[in-house]
Amino acid sequence: MSRWANCMSWLLLTLSLSSQQQRFSPYKHTELKLDHLLHLASLSDVDHLRKTVQALTIPRVVDTPGHTKVRDYITDFLKNLKWHVKLDIFTEKVPILGYLTFMNIVASQNPKAKRFLMLGCHYDSKYFPDFEFVDATDSAVSCAILLHLAEALKDQFRESDLSLMFVFFDGHEAFKKWSQTDSLYGSRHLAQRWLKHHTLGNIELFLLLDLIGSPDTSFKLLNKRTFSYYKRLVELERRIVKTGILQRKEHIFQMEYGQDIKDDHLPFLEQEVPVVHLIANKFPKVEKAIDYQIVEQVDLVLRMFVVEFMRSKTISTSSFPYI
Repeated sequence: MSRWANCMSWLLLTLSLSSQQQRFSPYKHTELKLDHLLHLASLSDVDHLRKTVQALTIPRVVDTPGHTKVRDYITDFLKNLKWHVKLDIFTEKVPILGYLTFMNIVASQNPKAKRFLMLGCHYDSKYFPDFEFVDATDSAVSCAILLHLAEALKDQFRESDLSLMFVFFDGHEAFKKWSQTDSLYGSRHLAQRWLKHHTLGNIELFLLLDLIGSPDTSFKLLNKRTFSYYKRLVELERRIVKTGILQRKEHIFQMEYGQDIKDDHLPFLEQEVPVVHLIANKFPKVEKAIDYQIVEQVDLVLRMFVVEFMRSKTISTSSFPYI
């Protein structure tokens, strides 16, 4: 597509969503200075990302030894960074395997904050009766990105009135056939729990990551309500490409519509939580084929977005007593 066509596509999309922005309070950001962007870029550690992905890329079906190993890895990692980590534990009967115990991991820098920027992904892997399914893009890479983000920003917002919250969902995968009852076990349970305790409204924004890391990874706009947030991700990526901070010139964040798919954001979206769904536009053909330039690029754009978002918001402190 030509540069002119890209500009026209951007303009038409912006105009078509102008009414949506007015209805749903568009995001007003305070732009980071170049020296701040350079500092954030210096925090990248591809070797750390790679090692974390490798540690998480094992069979991790719910309620199995591999699942426990990955859960312990995530919780220990975050506790060592002085994050407040809680487990949302529940038991439910599933097809084929019967009763299983699920454990959502909910971690925050400041659990006493009233408002949260929430990032999430799932950490379980798909069950197959005849073989063990070992995958990285679905969704070990997303977990690794969140852990690397926690490491890079470990001392930035510990006392902030607006806190970072990372949720690692359990029971994303169906055990027999995807349906409303056989899928999204963890996200459905957690959303209902927080709805009961009237704390869903404390989530300023929820970014969900999934299917990241294949060589052809790209994102599209999937939720009109959060257009201004997604647009900012697009702008940040273009800025770091233009300034030379990012050597790779191909854009991952595309300014065009996409078709949303069922994922762990749905139970929250149904309760009017603002969601940006960052899932690869195409399902990866080879789950083990990870392009770490892609992973680093997504990680860097998210890091800059998170810091800019946190610095652009001023929220009073209260409590978030339930998980």
